[in-house]
Amino acid sequence: MAAPSTKRQRAARERLAEILDHPSSAFIIHYACQSFSQPQIYGSPRITSIAIRNIGTGQTTSYSIHEELELANIPVSDVHEHLDQLEFRMLDRYFVYLRENRNFRFLHWNMRDQKFGFPAIEHRFRTLGGTPFELPEQNRLDLAIIASDIYGSGYLPKPYLRNLAERNGLTIAGFLSGAEEPAAFANAQFARILQSTLCKVTVLSDVASLIHDSTLKTDATLWTLNRGRVREIWHRYQNDPVAAFISIAVSMGASFFAVLEFLNQR
Repeated sequence: MAAPSTKRQRAARERLAEILDHPSSAFIIHYACQSFSQPQIYGSPRITSIAIRNIGTGQTTSYSIHEELELANIPVSDVHEHLDQLEFRMLDRYFVYLRENRNFRFLHWNMRDQKFGFPAIEHRFRTLGGTPFELPEQNRLDLAIIASDIYGSGYLPKPYLRNLAERNGLTIAGFLSGAEEPAAFANAQFARILQSTLCKVTVLSDVASLIHDSTLKTDATLWTLNRGRVREIWHRYQNDPVAAFISIAVSMGASFFAVLEFLNQR
């Protein structure tokens, strides 16, 4: 397990604190889609559900093929004949919401690129004839990167999100894996996909709070988390012994409380 960089660790905690110190102005977002390995002749993976949870209030807004199916009063047996129409309506509602809340911050999990992320959702809407709203980059924060910067690479076995939930005793009722969600889509189990997406934004919200409170349980040891700080103090000692001794005293006090906190997590 690679130890985190002290500089990145500190910056990650500051970025997360900036958001969670004002929780009502921030959201958790996650979505589900078709399999990435589907034949190219079928085009890019369809978006099947999106969930957005306000971190402060817990209120969650969702957009899904399941909901559009019910609103249009279309039988599940006929869903494949109307998928373009249903996905368009779902994404149109989503982008209206995103535009209305463009000044808020959005925490996400690996939603970074054309394969899986905000760009992938935008691309799907364009293929259906829509004009997507592009959320400003500065209003997106990847919680997966935050966790890696704080705890180091390999802080838990993959898949990270499910293992984080299980290690920390978080509720995962309805949680579907990355392989199970496309299978549910193939079987027209759209309600299950929506429930999984709703479960995941709740898990992500809880994980963000645990990281912010320094109570998240991972495989990262105290030595892994503080190795960079020890190295930093040693370099400072070589250049300025007095300042280094002050840093050591402060660090020892902080480490004492960190040990107590770490033991309480076990």
